Amino acid sequence: MLDKIKYIFIFITITMLISSCATLNKDECKTANWRTIGYEDGTKGHKASRIGQHRSACAEHGISPDLNLYNQGREQGLKKYCIPTTAYRKGLSGYSYNGVCAGYNEKIFVDAFNYGLTIYKAKRRLNNLKNKYSRELDYISGLEAELHEKEDWLVSGKLSKVKALIILKESKEIAEEIGRAKSNLQILDGEIYDQKQHIIHLKQQYNYH
Repeated sequence: MLDKIKYIFIFITITMLISSCATLNKDECKTANWRTIGYEDGTKGHKASRIGQHRSACAEHGISPDLNLYNQGREQGLKKYCIPTTAYRKGLSGYSYNGVCAGYNEKIFVDAFNYGLTIYKAKRRLNNLKNKYSRELDYISGLEAELHEKEDWLVSGKLSKVKALIILKESKEIAEEIGRAKSNLQILDGEIYDQKQHIIHLKQQYNYH
């Protein structure tokens, strides 16, 4: 009984996954305006192979796409998609260019895309520097807490002379490590400032935004 329930659950899960991957449902296939669907796919930058996904989705319902109407609509959509502002936004979001704008001022599109991608990478480096700075702060806080604990032991008067010398040595090492960490923090602070200025300079080069 449990095995039967398990198989039913697996079947339902697979069915739901297949349904979620379908580009169109039954009603959409029946009432499809293939020119409009092609146009929407074009404005989203989908490859020509997207029609194959629609064909698979609608084949289950005995319906075939109108390839001519779809391609006409997609070409119109690509004219709207393959413009510098779209390219810049896609690059800025870290997308990969899939080559759909060949024949639609592709060089201008790619230039704008690469410009946006350059800023995306610069921002990502800035975030990495900020995260590193934050980790360094946490590291220093941990060291300072450890140092304070050792200092409390030293002033407590409860330690033997040998133990006090050991803790004193450890405290000195921790203090030196805190000094090195704070120096690293200053370096990171400068790198963060430089990276922010770099991003500002990049954004001033073109007016895609």
